[in-house]
Amino acid sequence: MADLAGMSVVVTRAAHQAGELCGLIEKAGGEAIRFPVTKIEPVDDDPALAPGLTQLGQVDIAIFVSPNAATYGLSMLGRLGRYLPEDARVLAVGPGTARQLADRGIKVSAVPKGQYDSEALLALPDLEQVVGQSILIIRGFAGRELLADKLTQRGARVSHLPCYRRIPLDQVDSKILSRWGDSGFDALILTSVSAADHLWSMLGTKITQLLENMTVVVSSRRISEHCRSLGFAGRVVVADNAGMPALVKALKQKH
Repeated sequence: MADLAGMSVVVTRAAHQAGELCGLIEKAGGEAIRFPVTKIEPVDDDPALAPGLTQLGQVDIAIFVSPNAATYGLSMLGRLGRYLPEDARVLAVGPGTARQLADRGIKVSAVPKGQYDSEALLALPDLEQVVGQSILIIRGFAGRELLADKLTQRGARVSHLPCYRRIPLDQVDSKILSRWGDSGFDALILTSVSAADHLWSMLGTKITQLLENMTVVVSSRRISEHCRSLGFAGRVVVADNAGMPALVKALKQKH
């Protein structure tokens, strides 16, 4: 059923991550406008890696907080000839992350249901009693500190393994920007706080005019609040979770 027929949707996810979401939008009859605002860069050599790599052999629980964490984290460890302990429990923030891990031969012990964020991870039974356990959080640089802070409060020894950076693209697709300014688009999807920052930075003074009549669909209330803090006063729809089907469902609320 073409639930999104006639809707044009700007997808800001990094180019290598946009395929599934764009495909779902197009399957529902909408037009997916690929407008990446972020580039993901792997990290292999940085002082910030040292604590996580030092703790690696003693890890009881490894937490992958995004599909990028699974992809870039395991690739980095492979290049360094390092591996998680065989008896370590592995937690994934959501089904997309779990798929990336499974595709690389990693058994996932638990995945939150219904909501895919730090709060949902903290509610997992695996993380209720962690006194004295060594927990490694595989993530990007400048990630949220909530997960580490709460686990530390619960008595765990926590370290990070930051394996990628999100950086803003330095070029804007001029054809899309021209069309955006001339006829506009119906909706825009943001799936991270950094994506919102990068979009505002890239579009500069044009941002208010370009977003004036658009609905912004976001994957969490935190991103919604961040858009408000940046000055966006238009309609924001918060998806049920960060999964691609949930984002498309949220678009249908607009339609």
